[in-house]
Amino acid sequence: MSEINTIRIIIDSLLFMLILLVQLIIYPAFHNISIDIFSEWHHSYMEKISFIVGPLMIIQPIIVISQCLTHNSFLCYLSIVMILIVWAITFIYSVPCHNLLQYNGYDKTIVDKLILTNWYRTIPWMICLFLGYLIKLKS
Repeated sequence: MSEINTIRIIIDSLLFMLILLVQLIIYPAFHNISIDIFSEWHHSYMEKISFIVGPLMIIQPIIVISQCLTHNSFLCYLSIVMILIVWAITFIYSVPCHNLLQYNGYDKTIVDKLILTNWYRTIPWMICLFLGYLIKLKS
């Protein structure tokens, strides 16, 4: 059982570190990319980041659900809630913002909205990582 807890910590840590990089460095840098190349650059960015984030976002709930089935603890269920919040925010805010940037090009208002609403994903992923550590400590 401790192997799955260790894998969970690794996945949660990778997602949290990645979201921090996106939040603090990558999204703000969108304001500095030339309007002439923004759409092309954004398309390339989305392909590359999806290749990294996609598998992690799929593996994370699988691991946490398996923990819920074996641990049956409040911390596991709270972790699922945090993941559901991240997924909801991703599809309600992030995906539409990225689609607008892809099809319409750079828009300061959309980039600012992306930066603001991305905090709503950063915080649940941080909580999820913290919960993963608590689960590992309790097992």
